[in-house]
Amino acid sequence: MRLAAVVSVLWLSQVSISPRAKAQTSVLAPVTGVVFDSLTMRGLAGATVQIVSASDISWSRSVATDALGRFDLGHVPAGTYVLGYFHAKLDSLALASPTLRVDVRTPRPVNVRLALPSARAIASSVCGRRTVRDSTGLLMGYLRGADNGMPRLNGVVTVRWSEIVIEKTSIRRHVPTVDASSGPTGLVAVCGIPLGTPVLLQAASVNDSSGAFEVTIPSSGFLHRDVYVAPVMRTTVAATDSTPETSLLRGEAHLRGRVVAVTGRAISDARVMLWGTGVETRTNEDGAFTLTGLPGGTHTLDVRAVGFSPVQRPVDIVSGTQSAADVELLNLGIMLDTIRVMAQRVYTSRKLAAFERRLKSGFGHIIQEDEIERRNPMYVSDLLRTIPGVIVMPSRYSSDDVHMRAIYRGYCRPSIYIDGAPIINDPSFPLNNLVSTTEIRAMEVYTRSLTTPMEFRGMTTECGAIVIWTGPRRKR
Repeated sequence: MRLAAVVSVLWLSQVSISPRAKAQTSVLAPVTGVVFDSLTMRGLAGATVQIVSASDISWSRSVATDALGRFDLGHVPAGTYVLGYFHAKLDSLALASPTLRVDVRTPRPVNVRLALPSARAIASSVCGRRTVRDSTGLLMGYLRGADNGMPRLNGVVTVRWSEIVIEKTSIRRHVPTVDASSGPTGLVAVCGIPLGTPVLLQAASVNDSSGAFEVTIPSSGFLHRDVYVAPVMRTTVAATDSTPETSLLRGEAHLRGRVVAVTGRAISDARVMLWGTGVETRTNEDGAFTLTGLPGGTHTLDVRAVGFSPVQRPVDIVSGTQSAADVELLNLGIMLDTIRVMAQRVYTSRKLAAFERRLKSGFGHIIQEDEIERRNPMYVSDLLRTIPGVIVMPSRYSSDDVHMRAIYRGYCRPSIYIDGAPIINDPSFPLNNLVSTTEIRAMEVYTRSLTTPMEFRGMTTECGAIVIWTGPRRKR
C-alpha cells in the first residue's frame, strides 16, 4: 500500500505539471543593479531594495545597497516582478518610491538601474516647469523641533536675499523677502531663489525659533536643508543714552568642535562665535573650542583666524545628540618678499585724486593700507572700534552692528559706500557680511553729517558715512 501510494503521488505530480511549466519553474536568473543618487552624482548607500512578484505578492525579497549603491537580489525564478527601493532621502524630499517592472524569462543576468530624480526634475515637479529657470532654483526642507526632530506644522520660514538694482541715475540695493509656511506636513518649499547668491533664512514656530543663517542654492538648482527651531531666551544688553539696546539669544545648549587647516593641523587662538548670541571663545592649542549658554536650533557658526579665510556655516544644535562642529579653514596665499620701488605718484583716476583731496582736508578718519596691514583685523568692525563717535554693538544676525551718534541724541545707522556705490545699511545684512577685510584697500569714516563730503550724503542727513575702497594692496 505504501509503494502504491508513492507511485500514485509521483504519477499525479507528473501529469499535473506540463513540460513547459517545468522549464519555467526551473529558470533562475541573477538580478543585480545600482541605485544612483542624481543629487550627489554617486551611488546611494543604505537604500532598501525590494522585489515583489506581480502574480503572488507573498513572494518578495529585500536587500540593502552597499557604499557604492550596488545591490544583489540573488537568483530569482522566472516571472514578472515589481522592483523599487526605500531610503530616508525619499522621505525628506517628499518623493514616492520609484518602481520598475522586471521580467525574468531566461537564465541570463538581469541588471537594473534605479535613480533618485535629478535636482532639475525635483524643482520642476514642485515649482512647475514654467517657474524653473536657469538663474533660479528651489529651496526645500522640513521645519523640525530641536527637542525631538519631529516636523513642526504651520510654522514660518523667512527667506531673504540681496539684489543690486542698477538704474539710469543710481545704484540701489533691494532685499526681496519671502515667508514660506511649513503647512500640514512640516515641509517647506520656496521657488524662484537666485542661484549662487547667499540667502538668509530664519524660522519660527509658535514660541520657538531658529537663528539667522545663510545658504546658497547651487548651480544644479536645488538645495535640501532642514531647519530646527527651539525655545530661546532673550537678554537685552544694557545701553547708555548713545547706544541702542540689543536683544541677544540665550539658552542652555552647548557646542563643541575643532578648527583645523586643510592639512589637518590644529589652529589655535581662532575666534569662534555664534551669530545673534554675543557668545564667543577662542580655540586652545589643539584647535578645540566649547561654546556654552547657547539656544537650540539652527544657527550660524562664525570662525576666523589670522592668516586664514573666514568661514560661516550653519550648525544644528539638537537635543539628545552631541552637538559638534569641525571646521576647516583655508590658508590665505603666502606672500613672498618683494622689492620696494619708489616713484612719484600719478593719479590714474578721478576717484583716486578725490581720495587724496579728502585725505588732505583733515575731515573724517582715513584708514589706509599701512594701518590695515598693521592691525590685521578679522572683521570690518574691528577697524571701527577705536574711532570716536562709532559704536560697535552685538548684532542679532551677525557678530557686530555699527552705529554712530545722531546729531541731537541717540544713535543712527551711517551711510555705507563700497567703491563709490551706495549700499543700504540693512541690519539683516550687516557691514561685516558685505565685504571681507582682505579685500579692503582703504576706508573713510565720517562720524558727523556736516563734515561728510557731499558725494556721500545721499543716503541720510542725520548720520555720517563709512566709505570702503576695495582692491589689491600694494606689495611691500
